[in-house]
Amino acid sequence: MNRIKFSKLSITAIFSLICLSACEPNKSNSTQLHPTSPSVTPEQSSSYQADVLVRGVYDPFILQPAEIRQPEQSALLRDLFEGLVIYDPQGNIVAGMAESWESADQKTWIFHLRQNAKWSNGEDVTAQDFVRSWQNLALSDNPQKEFLLYMNMQNAKQVIEQSMPVQQLGVQVLDEHSLQIQLDKSTPYLPKMLAHIALLPSYQATPEQKKAFITNGAYSVVEQTADRIQLSQNPYYSNDHRRAFSKVIYQKIDVQHSSQPIDIIQNVKHKSDNINYFPQLCTYFYEFNFRHPILKQKAVRSALISMIPSDIVSQYPFVMPNGINYLPNNMQFEQQRDFEPTLVEQKLQQAGITEQNPLKLRLTYDNNGLHQQIAEHLIRGWSQSDLIRVQAEPVSYQTLLEKRVKGDFQIIRSGWCADYNDPSAFLSMLHSQSADNKMGFSDPEIDQLLAQTLSPDISAQKRTAVYQQIIERTQQEYVVMPIFQYATPVSIAPNVAGYNVTNPTGVIYSKDLYRLNLPKPTDIK
Repeated sequence: MNRIKFSKLSITAIFSLICLSACEPNKSNSTQLHPTSPSVTPEQSSSYQADVLVRGVYDPFILQPAEIRQPEQSALLRDLFEGLVIYDPQGNIVAGMAESWESADQKTWIFHLRQNAKWSNGEDVTAQDFVRSWQNLALSDNPQKEFLLYMNMQNAKQVIEQSMPVQQLGVQVLDEHSLQIQLDKSTPYLPKMLAHIALLPSYQATPEQKKAFITNGAYSVVEQTADRIQLSQNPYYSNDHRRAFSKVIYQKIDVQHSSQPIDIIQNVKHKSDNINYFPQLCTYFYEFNFRHPILKQKAVRSALISMIPSDIVSQYPFVMPNGINYLPNNMQFEQQRDFEPTLVEQKLQQAGITEQNPLKLRLTYDNNGLHQQIAEHLIRGWSQSDLIRVQAEPVSYQTLLEKRVKGDFQIIRSGWCADYNDPSAFLSMLHSQSADNKMGFSDPEIDQLLAQTLSPDISAQKRTAVYQQIIERTQQEYVVMPIFQYATPVSIAPNVAGYNVTNPTGVIYSKDLYRLNLPKPTDIK
């Protein structure tokens, strides 16, 4: 069963819904770097090589970002290459190849590379390595090149369409260790966007060097076969020398695989005793058509949302309820309210709805699996009222997309995945002029607040406060009908630590992991 999330060309919009019948959720709610701090017996430890990390993957190995088709394929690339910024185990942006950056107006950004940044052959990582990589991306047939547009990079549209020379793309070398990014408009959250897998640097290899695979990340390729890639520590890696594992092995496995010890499998597809559910920057909701004379009434939307069955997703371990808000849980605020009790009949009657003049709804959704099950839950819940009549409209995935784009719906199954960890990735679609706003929703107050978040003079603290105002406004107006936040099942050996189960980015670097009952990375010199 495919799940569609209307995402900005993210690779997370490509993958399939899994784990419908497999996997019991991990019961721990700990936010420690290792979820339950398990005690590991000698017998458990002996089945693993102490300084070797083994990662299982289902999909073909990919060594170039342009070839990625599944999000799990990015883990290997992130071990081999490092961009300007990276994520810490909690999912926050930290310095990568860039040790610092600044901007006076949020449109012109300057990034300074580490002076000791090296490729695995000892050569310097330079600003040109990034500029060349992004220019090649813009000229490629890689669909991820659209991310340059999403970044608001100057002249990206014209360069991608090849109506302007690639040298006019809004990124240029200032000196060997500094590059400038020029944007079309103020984008204060740009650093958070630069951890995207499409923005890794590329090495300019000579014909003699093409046989060697040169990297700038924490690890380098040592050996490769059809179903196995072995990595070793890159001795020139400048960002962090505290890597606990001297070797990392990526092992190709099949869906039934569970025989030999594997330390970590992301998006695991077989049953395991060591499943942890990591939140995703992906949410699932239904959209109202605000052009509909009845649905544009807040009282009606409030009544419909209040009738969502409380157990609508309780049977699915791979989802996380996100309350009244369609944003991921990590972007919500403590003071946000939950659903308020609503007198459904009274609300509907205020809108002129009676038994003689019932509310007639058309619910559009995918005609398979999870989507159909959730829709049936909604229909049963609403049908309990004598004032509501629901027409089910199950359609194919492609038809769902077409209907949403055309505005041919009343209430339609939708969703959103973000390419970076910031509320703007979700809230921007609420602007009345947003190309992603297919609901016909328009709120001058939200438009004004969104404009404030882009001001070059606003502080990070004030921007967060404005985000909170927008979120509260969407709750007050019942803009969408939130259902859940997606979660990814990850099988992790009980003696591996260094990750955080609240990290919503889907990124787990091998360099951050270590084995319990052995020296931690901070103890390694």
